[in-house]
Amino acid sequence: MLCYRWEMRHTVAVIGLLLVLVATGRAHPDKGDVLPSWNEGPTRTAVIDFVTAATREGDAGYIAPEARVAVFDMDGTLMPEKPLPGAVLPLMADVKAAVAKHPELKQQPGVAAFLAGDLKGLQALGESGLAQIVAAAVDDRTADDVSVDMAREERAAPNPHFGQPYTKLAYRPMVELLRYLEANGFQTWICSGSPVAYTRGMSQEVFGIPPERVIGSSLQTRFGERDGKTVLTYTGKVEHLTDREGKPPVIHLAIGRRPVFVGGNVGGVGDVAMMRYAMDRGGPSFALLVNHDDAAREFVYAEKNGDSLAAAARYHFRVVSIKNDWKTVFDPSVTPRPSAP
Repeated sequence: MLCYRWEMRHTVAVIGLLLVLVATGRAHPDKGDVLPSWNEGPTRTAVIDFVTAATREGDAGYIAPEARVAVFDMDGTLMPEKPLPGAVLPLMADVKAAVAKHPELKQQPGVAAFLAGDLKGLQALGESGLAQIVAAAVDDRTADDVSVDMAREERAAPNPHFGQPYTKLAYRPMVELLRYLEANGFQTWICSGSPVAYTRGMSQEVFGIPPERVIGSSLQTRFGERDGKTVLTYTGKVEHLTDREGKPPVIHLAIGRRPVFVGGNVGGVGDVAMMRYAMDRGGPSFALLVNHDDAAREFVYAEKNGDSLAAAARYHFRVVSIKNDWKTVFDPSVTPRPSAP
């Protein structure tokens, strides 16, 4: 019978091997240790398998570190967008003041629906209606002032469905996904239809993504001077609407390359173009589509014709079911109200 004696040189050799594996991306945590708010299933497994392959040199799915860019929509993907996106709710007083000064703003469909309390009409306008509201609210105000106000207002505006500020309503599973990707060398970005001033004001605190990695709908500004100091002042006009086919151009402008991982959601076909843009990069890629199918913990909605889900089937996006794939949606203290829309 052979007798094997473990010596210090063996320990050193094993430690050296582990260091090499970590350095080359070949050492990964057990699958049970990642994405703990996700249920076991094909979607979670597919995410982990993609990331594992992307960081393992020599694997067919390997992605060079500089190319590991992940881009996520925000409203409906990282946090709720119903009954209205978070950027809308704090702006009523500002919109009313703007309309009193410039009555012609009432001719814009989004502003008219907002002032009339026509939520369905406003929802039907999608991101364009949101952009009109925000543009009216910030007209003739400086970019610095608006940034301060956005940071303050977004904390005071509760989502009517949950009675909590939007800043408390990040989807826990998606935040875990952001951290998991970052731990494996991915650079995470937000590309949202919400105004960039609003999203930047909350991205670091809520999602751990710095403001310089936020892309959003932009409002036109002009350079000028007030009280002897230079300022950028909003003109009240939308410069770029970051929705649908408007997302890939601004991603290219901001990042200069196609993302390899993208996250979007059903509801307005707003993310399909961005997801196809990633999937057509000519190398390993992953597109994750959040399906809102959980009336008990969040909402149930989709396009009338199921366009986003049809695109997922056609272009090979992975669909994540809130109802079936997530153990928990929010922090345990967050519960929907019985009278939720």
